[in-house]
Amino acid sequence: MIYGDMLTARAHLFRALGERVRLEILEHLREESPLTVSEICERLGREQNLISHHLSCLKNCGLVSSEKNGKNVHYSIKSEKVLKITDLADEHVRGILEGVLSCEVVRDHERTDTEVGQASGAERG
Repeated sequence: MIYGDMLTARAHLFRALGERVRLEILEHLREESPLTVSEICERLGREQNLISHHLSCLKNCGLVSSEKNGKNVHYSIKSEKVLKITDLADEHVRGILEGVLSCEVVRDHERTDTEVGQASGAERG
């Protein structure tokens, strides 16, 4: 087990699911699967390096699987359990939507992540 701790592993799983782009990828794979990186990029209107980065995370966390077919790699959701998790989250959030969207702790965390990402981009550029 990662770090020998189920709570840590669960936290990692929820962090993987806590990124909007990753959830968008999962929704597109739910609608149509398998998809290549290029097809996902086209559907999301995002750059390939960003999508590849998020697919790598989803794959490492056991949420998607990949299969090489010629020059292309095709991605699909690894297990129906992944869809159950997102469906359960949707069901739960419908009842508490306003509270979830107004949570200052999550909003502050998002802002910090965005600021860190922008600073890293500025350092590279």
